[in-house]
Amino acid sequence: MTYREPTIHHPALMVACSECGSVRGAACYGKAGQRMTGVHKERAEFYQEQKTS
Repeated sequence: MTYREPTIHHPALMVACSECGSVRGAACYGKAGQRMTGVHKERAEFYQEQKTS
Protein backbone atom coordinates (compact mmCIF):
# COMPACT_ATOMS: atom_id res chain seq x y z
CA MET A 1 0.00 0.00 0.00
CA THR A 2 1.32 3.43 -0.96
CA TYR A 3 1.77 6.07 1.73
CA ARG A 4 0.38 9.44 0.73
CA GLU A 5 1.36 12.73 2.36
CA PRO A 6 -1.60 14.80 3.57
CA THR A 7 -2.64 17.66 1.31
CA ILE A 8 -2.42 20.93 3.22
CA HIS A 9 -4.60 23.69 1.80
CA HIS A 10 -3.86 26.29 4.47
CA PRO A 11 -0.15 27.17 4.75
CA ALA A 12 -0.42 27.85 8.52
CA LEU A 13 -1.13 24.15 9.04
CA MET A 14 2.59 23.58 8.52
CA VAL A 15 3.15 24.46 12.21
CA ALA A 16 1.54 23.06 15.38
CA CYS A 17 -1.22 25.05 17.11
CA SER A 18 -0.58 26.22 20.67
CA GLU A 19 -4.24 27.24 21.10
CA CYS A 20 -5.95 23.87 20.56
CA GLY A 21 -2.95 21.52 20.57
CA SER A 22 -3.32 20.31 16.98
CA VAL A 23 -0.12 18.85 15.57
CA ARG A 24 1.59 19.99 12.38
CA GLY A 25 -0.63 19.16 9.40
CA ALA A 26 -3.82 18.69 11.45
CA ALA A 27 -6.77 21.08 11.42
CA CYS A 28 -7.60 23.39 14.33
CA TYR A 29 -10.54 22.53 16.56
CA GLY A 30 -12.91 25.04 18.15
CA LYS A 31 -14.30 25.10 21.69
CA ALA A 32 -17.15 22.72 20.82
CA GLY A 33 -14.71 20.17 19.38
CA GLN A 34 -15.72 21.03 15.83
CA ARG A 35 -13.06 21.14 13.13
CA MET A 36 -12.43 24.70 11.98
CA THR A 37 -12.27 25.73 8.33
CA GLY A 38 -9.48 28.20 9.14
CA VAL A 39 -6.82 28.28 11.86
CA HIS A 40 -6.47 30.00 15.21
CA LYS A 41 -4.96 33.49 15.15
CA GLU A 42 -1.95 32.39 17.24
CA ARG A 43 -1.14 29.61 14.78
CA ALA A 44 -1.31 31.96 11.79
CA GLU A 45 0.95 34.48 13.55
CA PHE A 46 3.48 31.79 14.50
CA TYR A 47 3.56 30.56 10.89
CA GLN A 48 4.25 34.09 9.64
CA GLU A 49 7.10 34.45 12.16
CA GLN A 50 8.62 31.13 11.08
CA LYS A 51 8.30 32.01 7.41
CA THR A 52 10.11 35.33 7.75
CA SER A 53 12.93 33.92 9.91
